[in-house]
Amino acid sequence: MAILDDYIKEISRSRDLGPEIVHLESIPPRPAEWSGFPDALGPELEAGMARLGVDRLYSHQSEAIGKILAGGDVVVVTPTASGKTLCYNLPVLKACAEDPEAKALYLFPIKALEQDQLGSFRDLAAACGLAGKVQADIYDGDTPSHKRCKIRNDPPGVVITNPDMLHVGMLAYHEKWEKLWSSLKYLVLDEVHTYKGVFGSHVAQILRRLFRTAASYGSEPRVIACSATIGNPGELVRNLLGREVEVVDVNGAPSAGRSFLFINPRKVAASTAAARLLGRAVERDLATIVFTKARKMTELIYTWAVQSDPRMRRWISAYRAGYLPEERREIEAKLFSGRIKGVVSTSALEMGIDIGALDACVLVGYPGAVTTTWQRGGRVGRQDRDSLIIMVAQPDALDQYFMKHPRAFFERGFEPAVVDPDNVLILKSHLESAAAEMPLFRDDRWFRIEEGSPAQTAVSELEKEGRLLKSIEGDLWHANRRYPQRFVNIRGIGENNVIFEEPRTPLPPGKKPRVIGSIDGNRVYAEGHPGAIYLHRAVQYQVTRLDLARKNLMAKPVTVNYYTMPRREKETEILSIRRSKPVKNFVARLGELKVTERVIGYEKRRVSSGERLSVHELDLPPYTFETVGLWIEIDDFIRRAVEARRLNFMGGIHAVEHAAIALFPLFALCERDDVGGISIPLHPQVGKAAVFIYDGYPGGVGLSERSHGSIEDLLDKTLELILECDCENGCPSCIHSPKCGNGNVPLDKEAAAMVLSMLLDKPEAREWMGLGQVAEDAPLGEIPPAAPPEPEEEDAPRVMVLDVETMRSAEEVGGWGKAHLMRVAVAVVWDSRPDRFLSFKEDEVEKMLHLLAEADLVVGFNVIGFDYKVLSAYDDGTLGRLQTFDILADVHSRLGYRLSLAHLAEHNLGSQKSADGLQSLQWVKEGRLDLVEEYCQKDVEITRDLFRLGLTEGKFKFMDKRRGMLELSLDWDLDEMVKRAASRS
Repeated sequence: MAILDDYIKEISRSRDLGPEIVHLESIPPRPAEWSGFPDALGPELEAGMARLGVDRLYSHQSEAIGKILAGGDVVVVTPTASGKTLCYNLPVLKACAEDPEAKALYLFPIKALEQDQLGSFRDLAAACGLAGKVQADIYDGDTPSHKRCKIRNDPPGVVITNPDMLHVGMLAYHEKWEKLWSSLKYLVLDEVHTYKGVFGSHVAQILRRLFRTAASYGSEPRVIACSATIGNPGELVRNLLGREVEVVDVNGAPSAGRSFLFINPRKVAASTAAARLLGRAVERDLATIVFTKARKMTELIYTWAVQSDPRMRRWISAYRAGYLPEERREIEAKLFSGRIKGVVSTSALEMGIDIGALDACVLVGYPGAVTTTWQRGGRVGRQDRDSLIIMVAQPDALDQYFMKHPRAFFERGFEPAVVDPDNVLILKSHLESAAAEMPLFRDDRWFRIEEGSPAQTAVSELEKEGRLLKSIEGDLWHANRRYPQRFVNIRGIGENNVIFEEPRTPLPPGKKPRVIGSIDGNRVYAEGHPGAIYLHRAVQYQVTRLDLARKNLMAKPVTVNYYTMPRREKETEILSIRRSKPVKNFVARLGELKVTERVIGYEKRRVSSGERLSVHELDLPPYTFETVGLWIEIDDFIRRAVEARRLNFMGGIHAVEHAAIALFPLFALCERDDVGGISIPLHPQVGKAAVFIYDGYPGGVGLSERSHGSIEDLLDKTLELILECDCENGCPSCIHSPKCGNGNVPLDKEAAAMVLSMLLDKPEAREWMGLGQVAEDAPLGEIPPAAPPEPEEEDAPRVMVLDVETMRSAEEVGGWGKAHLMRVAVAVVWDSRPDRFLSFKEDEVEKMLHLLAEADLVVGFNVIGFDYKVLSAYDDGTLGRLQTFDILADVHSRLGYRLSLAHLAEHNLGSQKSADGLQSLQWVKEGRLDLVEEYCQKDVEITRDLFRLGLTEGKFKFMDKRRGMLELSLDWDLDEMVKRAASRS
C-alpha cells in the first residue's frame, strides 16, 4: 500500500521520531500452500465450500481435518488469519449432518469471540445447505433467561460458550444438560494459547470436570484445539486435557507484505510518541490499533490524543477490560463498521474478534513475548493487504534489550506457554466443585486421589476445612456446600473487588451506586488503596474507601496532574526445596515459598514526567500466600569481593533482581507482573545472600519451574543488558523497576555487573574472587539435623556405599570450602540389597539422593566432609535425613589425625587405588566420563571392603613414620551404627 509507504516516510523525516528509528524490517509476502479436500469430508460439504468460492484448502487445514475425521485429538497451531476456524467447523458440520443427535461444544475465552464464531458457523452451514438441519447458539451470561431454558432443554447441534459459563452455569447444573452430555461428539477449544498461568490452571480442571460429566452420561468427546503460534503447543494442550494430542503446526496460509518498525524515543515518552503516531495515522485514514500493557496507559494515551486534537474524540476510542459489556460491544461495532478509525486497547482486543480491516498496529512497549507481539501484530493486514507494525520502546529493560538486538527478536523462537494443573489452591476449588456435581471416588479417572498426589493433598485439606465429607465406607467424598462453583474466580486466585462511583448526593432507598469497574484478587492492595488514582475512559477517579471484607471500594471523579504508585515491603520463607543444581559459582534452587507482602504507602508522580511529588503512608493488613519460586544462593566470597571495591552489595543484588525479572519473559510466556522478587543480603534460612524470583500467584503456575533450568542463560542475558546500557548509575532501561516497592533504592549498577560476573565465573571476575588459591584442606563435616526417615522392616540393615567425583577442582572454585560449586561428574553407589553398583551422572543426582534415602546406613570415606558438601548443591532436604557413617571421620576421632583411603587400602586390603582426583579432573576435561566412572567405582569397592573388614576384624593396620606398623582398634557394630546414625539424623 502506497499510503503505508508514505506514512513510514513521514515518520522517518519527522524531527521528533525520525532520529529515534533504530530498525526497519521488511517481511516479504508468503504464497499459499494448497491441498485438496480430505476424501472423508464428503461431497456435500465440498460443494458447499465451492459455493463460498473455496475449491481447495490450505495444507494445514487439509491435514488437520484429515486427522480429526480419523478420530484424533488435534491442536492446530498457525498464525492469525490463517483459516483455523474451518479446521473445526467442517468436521463438526459433517458429524451433525450425519447424526441429528450429535452435539459439539465450542469454548472461547471471551464473549466477543462467541458472536464472531456464531456468524461464521451459520454462514458455512447455510452455504452447505444445512442451515435448517444444523443449528448453533450461544449460551452465556448475556443470553436471556427464557432462551437459556430452551437451549438447555433442547440444545442445538453446536452450543457456544466460555469457560466461565461452562464452570458455573453448565457443569454445576449438569443434570439439566443431559441431552448435550449424552451426545457430545466434539469439544472445540479456540485461542488455546490464552489458557496459561492462573486462568489456564483453572481451565485444565474445568475440562477434567467436563470429561468426567460427559463420561457419566455415556459420551467421550474428541477435542479440536486451535492456538496462535507458541513454543510448546503439544505440551500445553496435554496439560490442559490430561491426555495426548496430535499437533498440526506447518502453516499453509498466505500472508501479505509487512513492515516492522522499531522506534526508541528518548526525547519524549513512549506513550507520547504512540499518541502522535496514532494521530498521524488516523489523519491519513489508516485504520490503527494501539496496544498498551496497562489499563492506566490505555486511558492516558487516549486522553492525550484527544487533548492534542479534539476532533479525535469522534475518530478514536479507548478499550480495555473493566469496561462494562455494553461499552465494549459498542466500540467493537464502531471499529468494524469504520465509524471510528483508531482504538487504544490493552490485550482485551488481542484475540480474533472481527474488528474489520486494520492497517497499522502500534505497540507501546514490547508486549513481553515474541508470541504476543505477533498475535497483536496479526490484528492488522490480511492476505492481500500490506500492513505496518510499530514497536515503540519504553525505558524498560526488555524493550531496550531488543532495541539493541533487533535481529534477536526476529530470530527468536516462540516462548512456551506454562500451565500448572497441580496448583493445589486451584485444584481444591475444582475438586469441591466436582464433588458437588457427583461424588468423588478414590480411583476417579480424572482426579486420581492416590497417596502423595496433589489430589490427595487437596482432598485432605478440604476434609479438614469441612468442605468435603467422606462416606462411612471411606470410598466417596461429597461436597458440603451446594453450588460451590459460585465462589470460584477462574480468572484469578481470589475474588473480584467491585469499584462503585461515590454518589455526590445520597441515593434513594434500594438504589445501588453505579459500577465503574473491578480489580481482581490481591491487586486491590496495590491499585485500590485509599488515595489511589483509577482511570476509566479518560476520567480520573480517586479511591476514597476500600472495604476488604465486602470486596468493594468507592471512588469519586477528580481532575489531578498525577498518578499513584504503591510502596511495598516483602518477606519470604522457604517451605521446601524441590530441586537444586550448581551453576558456575552459585547454587540455584527451586521450591515452595511463603511470601508476605504489605503495601505501606504510595507515591504521587507527575503524569507528564514521572517526577515524584509526594509520599503517603498507608495502614493496610499484610497479605500472605504460598507459591513456587527459584532462588540464587550467593556465597560470602562474592559479598566480600564487592565490598572490598567499596561498592554497595545490597544495591548490587537488588539490581540483579530487577534486571533478571525484567528479562524473565524471554523464557516463559508471561508478563513481568506475573512474577515477583526479593533480594536479601543475609537470608536466615540460606545463611548467606540470596535473590528470589517467584510466581506471583498462590500455589504457583509453573513459571519459576520452567525457568529454573534456564537460570544460567537468564543471568547471562541480564549481565549483557547491564553492561550494554549507556547510563552511568542505572536507569529504567537496565536496573530500575516500575513496580519496585522500595522506590528503586538502593541500586548499584557496577556492583550488579560484578556480582553477575562472579556468579557466572567470567574471566574478569577470577581476580576479584581470589581464585587459584586453595584456602584450606578438604574439611571434615557434620550432617545437618533433620527428621529421621521411617525405618525399613528388613532382617539385615540395608547398606549403601557412596563416592562422588567432580567436574571442577578446589582451586577452580576458590577452596575446599566451596565444594558445593564443584558439580558432580559421576557418582557411584554400591547397594547391599541387591549386591550391585549403580552409576549416576549430574542430571541423575536427584534420583540418586532418593535411592540413598532408602538405606539404613550410607557409608563413605570423607562422605560428610566432602561428598555431601558437593551434593548439597542438588539437595532437596534429603541429605539431612540420611543415616550416615563416615570412615575417615571415625578414624580421625580415634587417632586425632587422618589416614588416606589409599593408605588404608594398601595396608589392609593389599590393593591400590586406580587413579587420583587430579587424574579424574583431567578425564572430565577430556570428556572421558567412562574412565571417571571406572575410577569412582574402584574407590567405592575399596571403601566397601574396608567397611566390611572393620566390622569383621575390628581393627585397621596403618604405617606410622616414626613408630612403624600399628593397629587401630575398632568397635564397629552394624546395628549400633544404624541406631547411632538414626539418632544423629
